[in-house]
Amino acid sequence: MQQQVLPFSLRMSAFALSRLGRPFPGLTARVIYSMYSTPPKRKLRSTQLAVRDTALVEKASVSRYPFDERPLRLMLYRWGSSGKKVLLLHGWGGSPFDFKQMIHALVAAGYEVITFDAPAHGASQGKQTNLVQWMHVLEQLLERSGEVHGVIGHSMGGLNAALTLVHKPVQVPRLVMVSAAVSAPVVFNETFQMFRIPPQVMPRLRQLISERLQSDLLQLDLFRHIDRIKAGRILVAYDENDHLVKQEQIDTFLQQYPSIQSLKIKGEGHFRIMRNEAVISRVLAFLEQ
Repeated sequence: MQQQVLPFSLRMSAFALSRLGRPFPGLTARVIYSMYSTPPKRKLRSTQLAVRDTALVEKASVSRYPFDERPLRLMLYRWGSSGKKVLLLHGWGGSPFDFKQMIHALVAAGYEVITFDAPAHGASQGKQTNLVQWMHVLEQLLERSGEVHGVIGHSMGGLNAALTLVHKPVQVPRLVMVSAAVSAPVVFNETFQMFRIPPQVMPRLRQLISERLQSDLLQLDLFRHIDRIKAGRILVAYDENDHLVKQEQIDTFLQQYPSIQSLKIKGEGHFRIMRNEAVISRVLAFLEQ
């Protein structure tokens, strides 16, 4: 929702939220919370279905939150068989099969690839989800998977991976973030500016997140934890033409953390970068370093 030209439905949402915010900040905060907790549904393309059909499919049960032990059913997918496991994390509204070219390349290079439908995505359980839940789920899956050679996350999946390695007692040798956001508060702030939502709504939103998720929104900001990501090495790949994750934000992040390796390309955008040959080759080389 960072593009300058908004579709009509979003323009109407922006108009309504900007008018509601001043007289009803609590209600506006709840609407925004619901918007950002409900991922869009999507239909898989035939090429993605073909990749899914080659996977070993299994179900897994995890708890929903650290404070909620109710079971949450996830659908997991595996390709290859190797002592070197790589875990793939799709983005918000995404699918594991968005990685189809990466999956083929990793398996051909001798890796076992593991991925899953995030909560409220694909065949996994749930209608709403959030980064706090994603972090809790990833922690459990990393603990169950045993030694993992690397984690590759696209978009919000990349932010999820990094935040999990910050806040949870897990670590990995390699982390790859592809077109990844680096700050949930920045995403919300950009939405507030774009929708012209009155500033008094933000404290209500933070309070809502604290009450429902037992977490502070500021904990979801990598800029505050830039030296605490428990990964042996980190690679960030991004595109100058990405309209969802701004290049300037990634550049600033990398300047503050010069030990992170990076690959900047131009012309693929937020989604096509995942099938870019130069990106896939760099990821494979990085995993082997």
